[in-house]
Amino acid sequence: MNEALIIVGAGHAGGRAALTLREEGYTGRLILIGDEPHLPYERPPLSKGVLQGTADLAGCSLCDSAQLAELDIEHIAGNPVTRLEPQQHRLQLADGQWLPYAGLLLATGGRARRLPQDQANVLYLRTHDEALALRSALNPGTRLVVVGGGFIGLEVAATARGLGCEVTVLEAGPRLAGRVLPPVISQALLDLHRSHGVDVRLNVALESIQADAVLLVDGQRLPCDLVVVGIGMQPNIELAALAGLEVGQGIRVDAYLRTSAPNIYAAGDVCEFERDGLYQRQETWRNAEAQGRHAALNLLGREVPFEALPGFWSDQYDWGVQTVGVITPLTVSRSLPDGGLLLFYLDAEQHLQGACGWAPGNSVAKDIKLCERLINARTPLNATNLADPELSLKHILRG
Repeated sequence: MNEALIIVGAGHAGGRAALTLREEGYTGRLILIGDEPHLPYERPPLSKGVLQGTADLAGCSLCDSAQLAELDIEHIAGNPVTRLEPQQHRLQLADGQWLPYAGLLLATGGRARRLPQDQANVLYLRTHDEALALRSALNPGTRLVVVGGGFIGLEVAATARGLGCEVTVLEAGPRLAGRVLPPVISQALLDLHRSHGVDVRLNVALESIQADAVLLVDGQRLPCDLVVVGIGMQPNIELAALAGLEVGQGIRVDAYLRTSAPNIYAAGDVCEFERDGLYQRQETWRNAEAQGRHAALNLLGREVPFEALPGFWSDQYDWGVQTVGVITPLTVSRSLPDGGLLLFYLDAEQHLQGACGWAPGNSVAKDIKLCERLINARTPLNATNLADPELSLKHILRG
């Protein structure tokens, strides 16, 4: 290959792809183009360690500048891609220069979904710089309203409580993290936040945000100093759409993470792939890591289908929730020590399809790892055994 392999998007997925290409022996020109001035970094610490002041950018970066130089990865920051021409196998940067490519990975991620009004007391959390801006505003006694009861909003709420803020969480739906968690764990999450003094309000709608208060549609006025909005992510599909690539809620790919244009792949939060006949995107650390690696292999011509199981985790105070696989209607429940819970999702043939765990600290992680092995084993399971906390998952795995 005379021309370069180019990665557009220097976040987690793009950074992991670049590092993987070098690990796998690619020695040609490799260019990594990012919107942010920073080196590739992981986002989960932003709402926890970075916001608490216990972690910094170096601690969540995938590499440092010395490593990039040693690996001969060209990092272009502050000069974003403005145009993509798939037929000519080239792209244009903001400064006007054209770069030809032999293969291209679009890992353009997304941006925080914003409210129509923009004002000084409304903050978002998607990037490292946004985390620093929010951290400087979270002082003891600060009255914070969090709009959105998903994981970003709840992690910010937990961190803010730990910093001494007065916190109210507003959720439009009937339960917390309702899109991804089963009702029993949504309820446990609600109880946990309320026990830490968070005023959680469900089924509420926002009327407007003022300089010193939030107004609800039902007429309530909530005095506050600061509003954090966590209502999801807007995938950055504009570049792909303008270039004529197939898009839906993300950049659409086939089983090999190939887009509808030759030699162009997509990975990470922006990638929309098919699973069980439905297109979906996954905005998780696990997906960015897995797809970044996978896209790199297929850029090198490996032709390996992407079959990694979905999964995520979230830390809330001193509790953790973790999932793997897919949720099905058939559910078996197992009690864990200290009030924890493990849910197993089975198909009609009693094969494990997914699992969801809730427990203190990171204690559920080992169970979820065993569940992943049970899913991959494709062995019919006994529901009574799964429900029995006296019967170890290791024992069930051995058959």
